[in-house]
Amino acid sequence: MTQIPGSFAPPLYEDVTSGEVNQFRSHEDEQPTSQRNWSATAISEDVAKEVFAQYAASQCCYSKDPAKEMVISDSKSLNTYRYRLETFSESRTCKWKTVPYRDEPVDPSLRAHAPYPWDVQVEVSPMFKEQKKKVMVPRTSSVKVCGRCHGRGKVTCGHCHGSGRVDSTIGDQQTTSMCSSCGGSGRTRCSTCAGKGKLLTYLQIKIKWKNNIFEYVMDHGSGFPIKHFDKVCGQEMLFDEQHMVSPVRNFSENTLNEVSRRAVEQHRAQFITGRQEHHEHGTATWNAIEHPQARFEPTMSIRRQKQTIELLYLTRVEYEWHGKHYSYFVYGNEQKVYSEYYPKRGCCSVM
Repeated sequence: MTQIPGSFAPPLYEDVTSGEVNQFRSHEDEQPTSQRNWSATAISEDVAKEVFAQYAASQCCYSKDPAKEMVISDSKSLNTYRYRLETFSESRTCKWKTVPYRDEPVDPSLRAHAPYPWDVQVEVSPMFKEQKKKVMVPRTSSVKVCGRCHGRGKVTCGHCHGSGRVDSTIGDQQTTSMCSSCGGSGRTRCSTCAGKGKLLTYLQIKIKWKNNIFEYVMDHGSGFPIKHFDKVCGQEMLFDEQHMVSPVRNFSENTLNEVSRRAVEQHRAQFITGRQEHHEHGTATWNAIEHPQARFEPTMSIRRQKQTIELLYLTRVEYEWHGKHYSYFVYGNEQKVYSEYYPKRGCCSVM
C-alpha cells in the first residue's frame, strides 16, 4: 500500500485495524400476532347528512341548500386496507478529514488496532426519528506540521506580497501606505491551519438515521381518489414491530400478504448494503482508504422495522336533490367528505 504523500499523511488504515470481524446478525423469523376483525358497515344516514352539511359550510361559495334538502337514496360501504412498512436504517460513510489542530487529545498509541466503522460504538438515535451525526474513528488521528506555513502559523500577505506597504493613486499623485491586510508586517494568518501551525488528520464517520416508508392502499375501483387517504387515519388491525419483521402471511386479504412479502424483501435488499464487505481485508474498498481524497459509498444496516395494516373506512352516499342524482364519499376515522361535484355553488367576491 502507498502512504498518503506529504506531511499530512495519516497512518495507513490497514496498519491500525485489527483483523477481527463481527458477523451481521440475521433477523428472527417471527410472525405478527396482533390481528383482529372489524365489522365493515356503512355509516348511518344521520351521520352522512351531518358530515355533508359540515363539508358544505366549510367550502367557499357552496350553498347550504343541497346539504339541508337532499334525500339520501343509498349508501354503500367500500372499506379498504392500507399496508405500511417503516424501516429505520442507519448508514455510515467514511472519509479522511484534515482540520486545524487545536490541542485536542490524540490517541496515545497508533500501535493499537483501530476499529472498523461498524464497530465504532455510537449512541443510536431514538427509533424512527431521523438524525445525523459525525464521529471520529478512534486511533486513526495524527498531528502533522502544516505544509503551507511550515509550522509558523503565518504566510506571506497576498495583498502586499510581503512588503507591508501598498501603492495607491490619488489624482495625479502616487502614495505608499501601510497594508491594511497584514498591518504592515507582510504576513497574515495561515488559513489552512488557522494560525496553529499544525493539522489534525483523522478518519471521520458520517452517520445518518433515516425512516424509510413503504405504503400501499388497496384500490377497488370505487371512483374515490385514494390519495385522499394520506390525510386520514384508519382502524389498526395489525401491528408488528421487531428488529426485522417477517412478511405478513395469514391476513384475510391475500393481496396484502403478497404486498408485505415484496415490501419486506425490497427493504432488506435496499437497506442492507456493503456492511459485510467492509469487514473484508484486502478489498478495493479498504485499499482505497489510504488516499486523502477517498470517498466511500454508504454502508447501511436496518436498526428497526414495523409494519401495520389499517382498515380505511369509505362510504359512497347517493342522494337526490331537485330531481337530480348526485353522490359523495365519506372516508377515514375523521369522516372527511370528498365530492367531485356539488350541485349549487354561488359567486364569491373579494372585498
